[in-house]
Amino acid sequence: MATSPLAQRWAAVLIESAYSPMSRRKLTQHLEEHAARLRAGQAAIAIGEWLVRRRFTGPDSLRRTLEVLAPEFPPDVLGALAAGYVRATRDQLFAEQEKVKNALLKAVEDAQRDLHDSEARFAQVFASTAVGIAIFDLLGTVVEANEGLATILGYEEMPKELFAEADAVALAAACSRMIASSVDTDRREWELSRHNDDTVWANVVLSVLRGSDGLPKFFVALIEDVTEQRMLQEWLRHQSLTDLLTGLPNRASFTDKLESALASGEPYTLGYLDVDSLTIVNDGLGYVAGDAVLVEVARRLRVVLPDAVVARVGGDEFVVLIQGSPDVAALAAMIDDELSEPVYLEGAGVAVSTSIGFVHAQGPGVDPAVVLRRAHSTLRRAENGGKRQWAIYDHEADVADRARFARIAAMPGAFENGEISVEYTPVSWISGSLAFVEASVRWGASRHDDVVAYADALGLAARLGQMVLQDACSRGEPVLIRLSRDQSRDPDLAAHVRSNLRACAFPASSLFLALDVRAMPDGEENLEVLHDMGVHVLLHEFGGGFAGLSTVDRSPVWGVRLATPPSERLARQGLSLMVPLLRSAGVHVIGGPGDRDELTALGVDLVVS
Repeated sequence: MATSPLAQRWAAVLIESAYSPMSRRKLTQHLEEHAARLRAGQAAIAIGEWLVRRRFTGPDSLRRTLEVLAPEFPPDVLGALAAGYVRATRDQLFAEQEKVKNALLKAVEDAQRDLHDSEARFAQVFASTAVGIAIFDLLGTVVEANEGLATILGYEEMPKELFAEADAVALAAACSRMIASSVDTDRREWELSRHNDDTVWANVVLSVLRGSDGLPKFFVALIEDVTEQRMLQEWLRHQSLTDLLTGLPNRASFTDKLESALASGEPYTLGYLDVDSLTIVNDGLGYVAGDAVLVEVARRLRVVLPDAVVARVGGDEFVVLIQGSPDVAALAAMIDDELSEPVYLEGAGVAVSTSIGFVHAQGPGVDPAVVLRRAHSTLRRAENGGKRQWAIYDHEADVADRARFARIAAMPGAFENGEISVEYTPVSWISGSLAFVEASVRWGASRHDDVVAYADALGLAARLGQMVLQDACSRGEPVLIRLSRDQSRDPDLAAHVRSNLRACAFPASSLFLALDVRAMPDGEENLEVLHDMGVHVLLHEFGGGFAGLSTVDRSPVWGVRLATPPSERLARQGLSLMVPLLRSAGVHVIGGPGDRDELTALGVDLVVS
């Protein structure tokens, strides 16, 4: 079976770092299977344990394994593998420590029967094991230690005083507590001082050695250096909390910092930033340039806000946490000034701006997730005003936005439960005779314009249009249907209309489709194709702008449905001048609903009741 380069590299570093009675071919096959399981997000911990069971436990077996796997697997997978390796190593260590302890106990007990043999066995274990061993009297004073412990503590020869004073006091206190609490074993991870003023992290197992009478005689400490494993765990923890591109804290790390800040009860200001136009840099100069921009944005935010917590929480999204309640307008201007200075990439001077949502927060008791959501919602509201905008949290606006978004999110369920219905309103000629009916959708208290806007926002425009078309065509009477912006420019619109006309045997001449004038010119091809099919095509939300008039002039438009008339005098006068202009071009004008006499005076052809 062919093996991947990854499995071959992995096998090579394992063979170099440790000995195992397994052929290279068999090892490579095993590693190929493990790599596949890691890609599937499975059994990372079990694979770490497998490495220990197969004796791949050389001084740098784990480190070199992670170096080989790091380019292809995320930190959480590498962390799980390392955790399994460390756990299996620790279990193996504890097993060895237990074996040593039992050997020591047996040596003491056998001394009464065969002193010479027991001393020989004890001396062999004591001298040959790599685990550090120290024997204490009942007062906690070291009476014997092996060379392995001296090496761990940084000594080339056995010193008179092995442990630093603070460590000796702590170990003696631990021994005293064991006697007082009648506990025979105590396990913990301890930071011990070394001879060279450095420190070493060690797994320390303290045990009570009892005599044949059952009374405590000595204490023994089994000490294993786990500094490298601890450093690896710290590195993996750091990687899991750091954005790899910018070096800033990531979302998980920032959430912890925000929670700690709010717990202090002090006021804080959170700014949620979105880098404007990063897509333009990515598409124009490439993703390497886009990444360079993000790195530069991170650097400048740290420069301009040296006392703030700055984090990257998404692709082009950053957050800043500032103590107190600063002037957010001045803060936004300061950030904008810092980012507006161009950085040159591939000969192009690139500068970016940000849109920012600010929220003031003061705990304790405030949920960090709620604060982040409020800041993000405020950012999106600021972006509605264009690029390089900022806004501050508005509770009433946020409540309204949440209610609207919750309504939009529930729309798929409303489709499934049949909560969205189609209603019909008469559309009459100005003389009073019925021309056709107008279809509109309703969802509880939400009327047509809101429902189609929700559908556009959720990507359900085509589904809503299909539902209305099927219902309207099945009635068999002339009908006007107003389409949303997304429906109006949908490239599959003509195909959907054709299939519904055929399925319902509905004549195309009885269908009046009004496309949203705001979707032009993208939807002009649909206007022409539908007209060629025999459908009457119209424009709705028509307000008389130059773009709308140009569309009427160059497209086969049967009619227009006027937008809600403005209240200003000059605008209404302009509308009264436009209606005759449209009618002179052979375009039917639909007005309403509204005052019939006023619409008649305006000169419309048809009125919606």
